[in-house]
Amino acid sequence: MDPDNAPHRPPASAGAGFTGRSRRRTTRRSVLIIDRLSRLFITVGGIGTILAVMGVGVFLVSVVLPLFFSADVEGEHDFAGPWTAQNPPLSFAVDEYRLLGWVIKTDGQIRAFRLDDGADVYEETLFEDGEVTVSSYLPTDNLVMFGLRDGSIQGVKIGFATEIVNADRVPAEIWSQLDVDGNPPVTYDRGVAQRTVQGQVRIQRLQVEPTRRLAFANGPIRALDHVVRSSGPLLVALAEHPAAPPAAAEDAAAGDAGATVGAEAEAAAAAAQDAAPTADAPPIAAAPTGPAPMRLALIVGEEDTNFLTGVSDLSYGEPIDLPYEGTLDDAADYLRLTGAGGDLYVAWQSGDVLRYNLDDVRDAFVAERGRLTPEGVGLSSIDFTLGNNTLIWGDERGRLRGGFTTRAEDYTGETNILTVAAPDRVLRVFVAAKELAAGGGDAVHALTSSTRSRLLLSGDAAGVVKMFNVTNASQLMRFDAVPGQAIRLLAMAPKEDGLALLTDDGVWVADLDPRYPEASFQGLFRPVWYEGYAEPENIWQSSSASDDFEPKLGLLPLIFGTLKATFYSMLFGAPLALLAAIFTSEFLHPRAKSVFKPTIELMASLPSVVLGFLAALVFAPVIEMIVPQTLALFITVPLAILFGAYVWQLLPARTTIRYRDYRIASVAGIALPLGVGAAFVVGPLLEGMLFSGDLKGWLAWDGDPTRADRFANATGGWMMLMLPLAALFVAWLRGKVVKPVLRRRGGGLDRRGFALLDLGAFAGSALAAFVLAFAFSAILNALGFDPRGSYVDTYSQRNALIVGVVMGFAIIPIIYTIAEDALSAVPSHLRSASLGAGATPWQTAVRIVIPTATSGLFSALMIGLGRAVGETMIVLMAAGNTPVMDLNIFEGFRTLSANIAVELPEAVRGSTHYRTLFLAALVLFVMTFIVNTVAEVVRLRFRKRTSQL
Repeated sequence: MDPDNAPHRPPASAGAGFTGRSRRRTTRRSVLIIDRLSRLFITVGGIGTILAVMGVGVFLVSVVLPLFFSADVEGEHDFAGPWTAQNPPLSFAVDEYRLLGWVIKTDGQIRAFRLDDGADVYEETLFEDGEVTVSSYLPTDNLVMFGLRDGSIQGVKIGFATEIVNADRVPAEIWSQLDVDGNPPVTYDRGVAQRTVQGQVRIQRLQVEPTRRLAFANGPIRALDHVVRSSGPLLVALAEHPAAPPAAAEDAAAGDAGATVGAEAEAAAAAAQDAAPTADAPPIAAAPTGPAPMRLALIVGEEDTNFLTGVSDLSYGEPIDLPYEGTLDDAADYLRLTGAGGDLYVAWQSGDVLRYNLDDVRDAFVAERGRLTPEGVGLSSIDFTLGNNTLIWGDERGRLRGGFTTRAEDYTGETNILTVAAPDRVLRVFVAAKELAAGGGDAVHALTSSTRSRLLLSGDAAGVVKMFNVTNASQLMRFDAVPGQAIRLLAMAPKEDGLALLTDDGVWVADLDPRYPEASFQGLFRPVWYEGYAEPENIWQSSSASDDFEPKLGLLPLIFGTLKATFYSMLFGAPLALLAAIFTSEFLHPRAKSVFKPTIELMASLPSVVLGFLAALVFAPVIEMIVPQTLALFITVPLAILFGAYVWQLLPARTTIRYRDYRIASVAGIALPLGVGAAFVVGPLLEGMLFSGDLKGWLAWDGDPTRADRFANATGGWMMLMLPLAALFVAWLRGKVVKPVLRRRGGGLDRRGFALLDLGAFAGSALAAFVLAFAFSAILNALGFDPRGSYVDTYSQRNALIVGVVMGFAIIPIIYTIAEDALSAVPSHLRSASLGAGATPWQTAVRIVIPTATSGLFSALMIGLGRAVGETMIVLMAAGNTPVMDLNIFEGFRTLSANIAVELPEAVRGSTHYRTLFLAALVLFVMTFIVNTVAEVVRLRFRKRTSQL
């Protein structure tokens, strides 16, 4: 180039641009400050978000972790006991504040003593006229029944009375001892006084109230038990009843319960043998003839309470004799009544046992007989847990087991260790469901259970104490309390914060912290054999109106419900959202897209509580009335839309080009109403053809043979599953086999002719799908398979179908938005290259755009999945809130989030229930964390692969 003609350029040092103004070579300080502040805020925000998420996890773990701490015992101390080997203790208990304990000896004396040093506080002789041979103590009702050597039975209410008084009502010398640090108790006024944190004085006294005495037999009472029902106590007693009875008498006065039976009353007692029975004092029945006879009988008590005065009057009916096979030399050692008095267990130390059915006390019979222990191993102890339904027994080798009765028609296992004695009358069978200790140790001598939970303490001949949670059959603790000494009696404080035991020499007391015995991996995540059930099950039932309720804290039904809700909502919402995103991104006019996309995104602003309200109170009742039509909608609407698309191809090319902008609106506007209308026509027809005209009746059929000719055919049920599978298979087969044939055969056809050929292929494919689904369904029905009880079963108004549809609409906006953004972000040059190579827009979308945007589409699905997993209000209002593990699409469920929302406000802070709900939150947190982590890993992998395109 000629230098003279070259364009003039300013020197570099001039710094002027083409505008004539010099360029600034440095960045303003304000821009740098804003940039650094922005970087700082973003960094702090990111780190803060990470710390917040980690903090949530740490907090949940800190609340949940104590659930799995071990039980603990501390503060052990012992002292000598007020008894001898010749006058041993029969019953033993401690008060709720662990200040006092009481013990009753065979001489009929009750003694109250302090639990800190063993000092005597109060004593009283209950029976001056007889020796106690056996006793039965019911801690939940503070009632002790005593069997005496003279054949009579005496009930005594023994409990602890608490009185709260102000400091000015106690003597100054007592207050001076109480007003010191540590609040040590002081013996005062036949009880123990202790200062409370409020500055008052709590006085704990033993309260003894005898009840009416009952003449039962002519000889000593050998075994005794009782339960307290709403109408009064129910007693069972086994006594010697010789033919020549000794003189006996009972107190005839209603108010003098502690009257003695002395020599001066012998004549009156003899005369009473011939007198007519009375409600208060039934006569002694004549003894059966033969050597050393025994009497086993039930006594029904009735307690009337004057609602004005609060005074109770206890009366007994005439004893009801039970069939009994034992003799004096082989008398039963244990009698145990279940809580409702429906069963009686009669056991021998040899291990033999009889179970009496007492559903009708006037017609009691031996229902089962057998052994509780292996042959040659003796029975050493037997007792009930809270509620008197689960029987616990220990043997001479240290084995500890438990069992209860369950409905015979439901039970199919092999743990019914007893043999049915009356097959035609037995409705319940006894099952040995609990294996608490495997054995291999010393004989179990003492058993006691908590009065507020399923905690059980056992003590053996070597001084070892074990604590169990009977529900989970788990051992919580084992420690050597009194090494080398046999434990005779055990007592647990009513608040489960202390325990005491008696040996031949004295008393051993300790503080107890059982932690959270109901929580264990077995109880939370595995099937548990609950009381009265026929087999182990996963159940969530955290509360009940009954005091002896057995908590069921299985989390699997809640996890299952969460997954079920997520599955059905994603099954409905994900395909619609993805297809809508593909259509919006690749086929919709930009002007229409600017309207439709914000409209769909606006759906996300609808509160979930509104959707739940509509689902529960509008959709659920309506759908319940048109179930067949609703199911038909999933068939007729897609077919109608596809049919409308094929009909559009039959129109002249000029017409389709001229009105192409209205293609979707016209097809959807005409086909959609036709599909809905067709569902209301086809639904009843399919119901009549496949379900005998009653779909809900078919679903609820329970195998009744009288209706088998109508509902036994299961073809219709299988069609619900086989039709979608057959449609997918036929669609795949059509793409791989039929379409290539159509291209070859239709090469010489014009546009209208090829459209007719394509429509015929579509109709044939639809018909083939129906025929294929019906054929497979008929084969499965012929083979005896029935889908009821799996993915279809009894219809409930609020069910997974309702939740799937409504929650599907809730997750559609977020999946749609993210998926559409991912598809729109695909570089346009890829589309241009594909279209330039001769591909159609559909081929470009399926083979180029979608594979490139796979990572974004996957992220959209995972975010929608997380939205569904954490949804609360919709499932709370529309899912029925029943924690059952059932695949049935017509049945409800309960999710983790809904369960937390329902029960956390009512849970006692710090309780097992409270912490278990936080464990449910932790499980939900972990589930979403795992899903999101996997999603991110997969997304990055897809992104790495697509970045190479």
